[in-house]
Amino acid sequence: MLHLQRVSKGLGQLEAYIDAEEGVAFQMDNNLILASLAGQFTWAIQGVVEKMESSKFWVTRLPSGKVMLKNWIGMYLAVMDAGEDPKTFPIQPVQYSEDASLKFDVFYKDNRIAFRAYNGLFLARVRRGFHTVEATKLVADDSCYFRPLIGDLFPSNFEILRVITGDLSHVKYRRHILDKQVYINRGEVPEEHTFHMTWETSVTDTVFWNRLWGLGLVSSCAFTVEEATPLLLYTKNNDRTVLVQRYIYRKLTREVLVPPHTKVLAQLVVDRNRCVTVLFTAAIRKVKSNGDVVVMHERGVWKGCVYHDVRLEIKKHRLTEHRLGQKCQLM
Repeated sequence: MLHLQRVSKGLGQLEAYIDAEEGVAFQMDNNLILASLAGQFTWAIQGVVEKMESSKFWVTRLPSGKVMLKNWIGMYLAVMDAGEDPKTFPIQPVQYSEDASLKFDVFYKDNRIAFRAYNGLFLARVRRGFHTVEATKLVADDSCYFRPLIGDLFPSNFEILRVITGDLSHVKYRRHILDKQVYINRGEVPEEHTFHMTWETSVTDTVFWNRLWGLGLVSSCAFTVEEATPLLLYTKNNDRTVLVQRYIYRKLTREVLVPPHTKVLAQLVVDRNRCVTVLFTAAIRKVKSNGDVVVMHERGVWKGCVYHDVRLEIKKHRLTEHRLGQKCQLM
């Protein structure tokens, strides 16, 4: 079946880099990184194999929703008319102005973004003996989409230190029987029996971040909700919504003295809620490239399976005279 990726107007993961001092770099569909050359060349934007100092840009969001892109030396990117070719609109660094050529609409598809210029054309990778960027496509294709990366050559480091969860007093639990085992002592003397029972399953948790903050750097932290131990995760794609697989394994053992002519029923039981919504605040330590340390607090919502009191419940039943009679006949 053909899978069509959804294209939406908006910042997408570019939001994480808005006004970030670390800046943003852009990776083209052929994996080259955009670099802004000094000087007023016709094609002043070129693709380079590795991120350079000149690959760093800053993004400013305007009240209109459009953005402006400033390069590493403080010049703004603008769509220019090449003159000799009415269909050619290269990108050049210029001084700040309110001109429409410095402003771009943003679209996103998964973890990549596209820029549409004032003339209605999308910026796209173009090969002119080297790879550059021009406003050239009326409809965005793969060459128009760029993956945002952290701009600094030596990136900051993020570590989620702890997770503070909201009030759970409103959560209601239901008793669930996970497994059953039976042991019957038909003899005349007591017998010892050990029950071994295991709860083993996989669940999917959802993490929703109120704000994109991690600049494409992975960070995670385990935390506790009742007896569950989920993982809070921030991804390299700056995903606002993150699905996290969680493996649950609990093994319980209990030794039981079974009286004569008695059946014992053992049940593995848990009080569980499959879908609990929890507000959280994550305390995050950010170590900048210059060594400065900042503690951030980012909020979000976690949703997943919560449980407590995993236990073995034992019930003993005296065998009926009918069953005892059956045993005597067999003897």
